[in-house]
Amino acid sequence: MLLNYLNKAVEADRTDPEVLVYYNNALARDKGNYFTLAVVVPADNNTNFAQEILRGVAQAQQEFNNKDGLNGRLLSIIIANDGNGKEPEKAKQVAAELVKTNSLLGVIGHNYSEATKAALTEYENVGISVISPTSSNTLLHKSNVFFRTVPSDAAMGEKLAKYAINNLNLTRVVIFKSTSFFSESMTQEFQNNFEELGGKIVRQVDLTERTLNAQKEVKLSLANQAQAAILIPDRQYTDVALDIAKANNNIINSSKNRKKPGLKLLGANTLYSDETLSKAGKAVEGLIAVVPWFRDAAQAKQYSQKAKKLWKSDVTWRTASSYDATQALLQDLSTDSNRTTILTSLENAKFSVNQTSGYPFKFSSEGERETEPILVQIKGGKFVAVP
Repeated sequence: MLLNYLNKAVEADRTDPEVLVYYNNALARDKGNYFTLAVVVPADNNTNFAQEILRGVAQAQQEFNNKDGLNGRLLSIIIANDGNGKEPEKAKQVAAELVKTNSLLGVIGHNYSEATKAALTEYENVGISVISPTSSNTLLHKSNVFFRTVPSDAAMGEKLAKYAINNLNLTRVVIFKSTSFFSESMTQEFQNNFEELGGKIVRQVDLTERTLNAQKEVKLSLANQAQAAILIPDRQYTDVALDIAKANNNIINSSKNRKKPGLKLLGANTLYSDETLSKAGKAVEGLIAVVPWFRDAAQAKQYSQKAKKLWKSDVTWRTASSYDATQALLQDLSTDSNRTTILTSLENAKFSVNQTSGYPFKFSSEGERETEPILVQIKGGKFVAVP
């Protein structure tokens, strides 16, 4: 009876990953002797992020169960909520509760680096693997149970800095950042690489300042001979970063400045969204962002089309990365899997393109995904790959 109700719920809303997870959980429990994984999402104030992550997990679970799992054993997923994702104590409590489930073999999450860092102690205490699809802070690799399917801030900062110097010939830039774990980390990585290559950071501007005047900050940056603005907001302050882009566009188009170029725009992956296009329009035309995954890249097309068919809409990099994290754990399952075998197997595993969202990968000895970040640019009001 429950399976029938859940099946109807899935058909009623094909965009809801949570219902699909519950349906597959019911299938697994109905059959018995199933595998158990968990996913931790920020479901309180970040429902979009939570759904994006759950879509990747749900898709991998669906494919696994549709193939009758492994030797007839299906997969059940525990969905846990760590609040808004930025409360370390809440994340730690959630992790402590999760690991009490003896059958739990691995964890996908958390979303924010702050939450992942706080929860790691609980996972380390019991030796359970945790794969984050979204936590990119470089400090996290110091844990022996931590893996990630997203490039680190170090990899993304290096990619953006090298392109700025080698391809755009930029030598003087201003960084607009917020005060989050992600933004501070990404800023530091970009700055280290940019300065090592001979560039100079002429200013750093805090996007969280309540009295911030976007037009004034752009003018001051130009007065300091900055050639480009590096926009590194966390998700909470993307609108403020877009205000900087709009102010820059206004200055470029003003009658007094038509002979002077404004700031070139480069940014972090937090600006890679449809909201950037809809909210800022022509002000972000030409912006270059470094991203973990790009759905229109040739390598990603097969997966992105398959995912779009399932969810009835285009998927984001968080969905792709979460799919990869789930697949990594699934590919390491065996008939006698336990937490120790999974952890050991992940350290030596390699995953081909037919097991991922488009790119083959393996984990380094520090749990880093060995992959190159991707550069995209806004052209004609849409994101395109930078050659």
